[in-house]
Parts: sequence; C-alpha cells; structure tokens
Amino acid sequence: MTEPSLLPAAKRGSVGRSRFGPPGPVAQRQVGRSLLGLAALVAIGAALTLVAEPAPLRALGFSLALPGSGFVLCHGSAGAPEVAPWLGFAATWLMLPGAVFLWFATGNAAAPPAVWLLAALGSAVHAAGRGCLGSAPEVAGFALLPLAGLLAGAGLVLLRRSSPSLDAAPARPAPETSIATPPTPRAEDPGELGPQDLARLRFLLDRALQPLDAFEGFERLDPFQSGALRYQLQFPGFALAMVQRSKLPALQAYLTQAQVNLVEKTRRHEVWRYWALENLWGRGRLDPDPLAVDNVMYSGFCAAQIALFQAASGDYRFSRPGAFTLHHPSGRCFEADFSSLVAGISEQHRRSRFGLVACEPNWLFPVCNSISYLAIAAHEAQFGGTSWQDMAERQRALLETEFTDRHGRFVTCRSSRTGLAMPPIGGALTRLLPCFFLDAALPDLAQAHWQRLRPALLTSVEGSSRAKVRAFWPIDVGNYRLTRIAGLAGAAAAATEMGDREVASAMIEALDRLHPLVTTGGIGHRPNASIWAHAFELIAQSGRAGSLRDLVRHPSPPLGEAPTPHVSDCPYPQALVTRAVWRDGRLELVLVPGSGGGRITLGLAGLKPNSRYRRIEDGAPVASGRDGTAALSLDLRGRTVVTMIETETN
Repeated sequence: MTEPSLLPAAKRGSVGRSRFGPPGPVAQRQVGRSLLGLAALVAIGAALTLVAEPAPLRALGFSLALPGSGFVLCHGSAGAPEVAPWLGFAATWLMLPGAVFLWFATGNAAAPPAVWLLAALGSAVHAAGRGCLGSAPEVAGFALLPLAGLLAGAGLVLLRRSSPSLDAAPARPAPETSIATPPTPRAEDPGELGPQDLARLRFLLDRALQPLDAFEGFERLDPFQSGALRYQLQFPGFALAMVQRSKLPALQAYLTQAQVNLVEKTRRHEVWRYWALENLWGRGRLDPDPLAVDNVMYSGFCAAQIALFQAASGDYRFSRPGAFTLHHPSGRCFEADFSSLVAGISEQHRRSRFGLVACEPNWLFPVCNSISYLAIAAHEAQFGGTSWQDMAERQRALLETEFTDRHGRFVTCRSSRTGLAMPPIGGALTRLLPCFFLDAALPDLAQAHWQRLRPALLTSVEGSSRAKVRAFWPIDVGNYRLTRIAGLAGAAAAATEMGDREVASAMIEALDRLHPLVTTGGIGHRPNASIWAHAFELIAQSGRAGSLRDLVRHPSPPLGEAPTPHVSDCPYPQALVTRAVWRDGRLELVLVPGSGGGRITLGLAGLKPNSRYRRIEDGAPVASGRDGTAALSLDLRGRTVVTMIETETN
C-alpha cells in the first residue's frame, strides 16, 4: 500500500515521537522579537499614561498599550457617564479581528496597525477638553508596567532559547533526497480512459481550449485567496500533465494545446494584477512585478505548471529565453522563462530565515512552498545541475522544526514577521496537500507526515473503511461554497500519490455517495464543486502511486531529441482519444466520437522519416514524410481502435 523504501531507516522510527513540540528556533526568535516590540509599546503607553498631564496624551498612551482603552480612561465626569467612549472601545475591538483577517486574506499588513493607531488617535481626540476620572490614569499606568515586564521577560526567554544554526549555509542532502536517479522503466500499461474519466477530462479541456481571452466556466470570486483565477488555471494544468503522463503518453494534439493555453492565460494581466495592491499594502512598495519577491503563490505555481507540462509533453517552449514574459498595461515588461522563474524562487528560499517564500507578504504556507520545491526539483531533472540537491536538506530541516506542530503535522501557515502560526485554516486539506506535492522532492518526509494524518481520515462502518467526512472543512476552498468536495478530492489525490488505496477508495466512495457525478453532453462535473476540486479528483482517478514523483524525476526528453510516434493533431471535440500509447514498436490508439464524429483526419508525428507503416485492423498503409509526420483518415462512427506498426523504410 505504501512504499517503505522511501523512508530512510533513521527516520522510520521517528514517526509520532514527541520531539515535535514548540516552534523551532527561527520562529522562537521572531516571536521573541515581537514580544519585545510589544513590551516596548506597552511601556511607552504606560509612561504616557502616568506622566503626561493633558488628558489626550494619557488617552493616547493607554490606547497604544491596550487598543481603544483610552476611550474609557478620560470621558467626562463621574456623574454623567457617556455612551460614546464605550462605543469607541467596542468599535476598536470589532474592527481589530477584521483587520487581522484582512491581513491574512490579502497580505494587507497595514490594516492591524492602522486600526490600532486610529483608535489611539481617536481616543486622544475624544479626550480633548475632558478630564480623566480621579486616579484612573495612575492606576492604569502602574497596571501596565507588570504587563510590559512580563512581555519583555517572555521575549528574552525565547531569544535565549533560539539558535541560529538553521540559518547557516544549506547542507548537501542525503542520497535518498536527491532526484538525480536513473530513469526507471514504467512497464505498467496505462489502459484506456473510461467514460467517466473521459467526462471529467472534458470538464477541464473545455475550459482550457477556449481562446486566450475567454474565461467561460471560470469563476471570478476574489483575486487574493484560494478562489482566485490563477488557481483555476494552475491546478487543471497540473492535472492535465499528469493525465498525459499516466494515461495518454502518445497524445499531444489538444492535450498539449490545453496545457499551453492554461500557461498562457496565467500571463494575462487580469490574473496577476492583484500583486500591485498586495505589494503596496503588504510591503510598502510600488512595484507591480509579481515575480520579484514574496509571491510564491504566483511565481512558484507558474514554475511548477511549466515544469509538469514540459515533463509530460516534451514540449520545452517555455524554457526559451523570455518565453514567460509578462506585459503590464503601462508598457513595462517583466522578462521570465522557466529557468529564470526557478532561479528566482531558489534564491528567495536561500535568503529566507524560515526557508519558505511568502505567499501574501508575511504569510508562509508549507503547501505553497512544496509546489515551488517541485518546480526546482523538476528543473534539475530536466536540465541537470544541483539546484535542489544543494538546498534540500536545509528545507527538510526547516519544515520539520519550524512548520510541524507537536503532533507531527504540518502547520497551515506561519507569520514571517511575528513568528506566530495560524490555526489549521482549511481543515485537513491544507495538511494533506503538502504530502502530495512533497512526494516529488522529499518523498520520505511526505510519507512520514501522511502516516500521521491518515488515522484521522477513516472510520469503520460495518467492518469497512469509510471516509471520516467531518475531518474536512464544509467549505470548498476553491469557490467558497458549502461542500466538502474539495477536501475529499484533495485527500483522494494525496492518498493515490502515497500509494494508499484504502484511503483513496474511501474518499472516492464518499464523493460518489454524497455528491454524485453529473454528466451532460459528455462533460462530467460534481455540482457546486470548484474547478480545482475537479482537477484533484481527475488526478486521483487517473493516477497511481508515485505518479507525480515519476513525472518530476523522469521527464520526457525534448520532442526533437528522441521522438516517438504520437498523435500530433486531432479535431477536438469531434474526436476524443481514450488510449494513446507507443510500446513494443506499436502505436496503439483508441478513439470515440465526441461532438459529431464522422470523417476525421489524425496527424501523426515522431515516426521514422520516409517510412511505411500499416494499420493492423484493416491493413491500410500510411507513409511518413521526411519530417516523420503522416496523416491518417478515419471514419469515426463509434469506438475505433487504431494500431500502427512499421513495415519498411523507403
């Protein structure tokens, strides 16, 4: 069910041990610094409250120490209490959680301090012309001093406990983490896509094969979080690449074009224009370049999308210099290609104290960074070098010490500025998906975390294993609808990659039982499910153990280097390919009618130049030209099998 060989002997026994306790040394250092800064602010507030004579300064000081508290410190006479100060205090504490949420959701780091400061200024303005009641300021000021001391003491303790050892230069990885392994033969026959898998595939293809400026069937919900348009382009790209490798390796045609379209769509300004705002209010910089820094959710994801496309198709077009250049409406160009994207995120990983690159400015997510690791590892496999090998062991150590909780599970995210971790927003899904993506770069770590997570995913019903549905958020994080489809689909994909058929089967059974697939006009979907929930289900339904790892570590060579026969052109959706494999000297194809069927022409490529081939089913001859291409006419009335073999060379 799993692959124990991926777990080094030294690590297999560590699963579940209590060594996963408090935050690691880097987080402790950041939390310590944050506490010292907060202690200084409280001390300043205490000083103003104690020694400042005018009421506005005392109110300002008390609100600096405790947000909004200055409203109730100085507010008129004891005999005529006012309602306004308490409203100001209540408003402050109603707005602060919203500001923190805005900070998390959009990277707006200015929101919480802005609310804090505005409350302090507001309380000072309100106190103008009023007196402070009796000895209240002195009592409040003296009460703040122990709080400042407590915060400072806790900060100093954490700073003493922290160690800078993990900030040192990255060590070279142990052999088992290296991706520089010889290709292994994949003897397993991919079989044929069944009707339901074909219907699921068409759901993604119909969206991907639109004109580049068309987004019919996509959802425009918000540009910042998990429902953003970019994820609706990237996750389907991942899924199509994995289907191409696992199920249709001899099909280029519309399957390759769909992936190209998805990559090209991510270059459109409407997809990445959100960054100008995030960079401004999160980092204080007027730079709309989404590739420069602290935006792994775009740069890292795009790099991974290109990496998987190239590995599956052998089409390396996005590795040409400048092939992923972004064009801003102002006329500015941000030049990029696959190699420059990988170089940029690799450098950001090396510079980061935590090893992780921020998504929204400040927020570090293991799941997003596991996708960027995949891109770096894939680039190394495709072009050589040691970019991933040189950083793998440091990344592993930082993930284990800084982003693993006391139960040995990944934390959802951590603030790079404060060092504090957020609660597990997204439920089990945000802890499962790192296992899926890490299997390509750090497979033993992925398996170790998976083994800790899987008990919480299953329950026994009448002697059989069923999905513990309530382990997943009742919200599809891809479109914010009230459904658990995304969690179940993501868990199924992760379980399939981990080789855990028991969990994968339980998740698919729950999907079919609770959210049946609806097929209309040959296109399948689960109502209310997001696009990327559909993408993960397709990965689960069409994949096998280690599919992603195999794709990353053993990429297809560039098409021109070692061409093999494949379908280069096929009229979609008139004709649909359900099997496309080159093996044992035979090109094996199965086609079914899509919209219309009838007479079609297939384009073939990768054949031997100037050679003669024969279709086994009817003996029809096919001759290749000097460029190794040929055309094959078919009368597509139903399921049609095509088996081509070479007969002679001209």
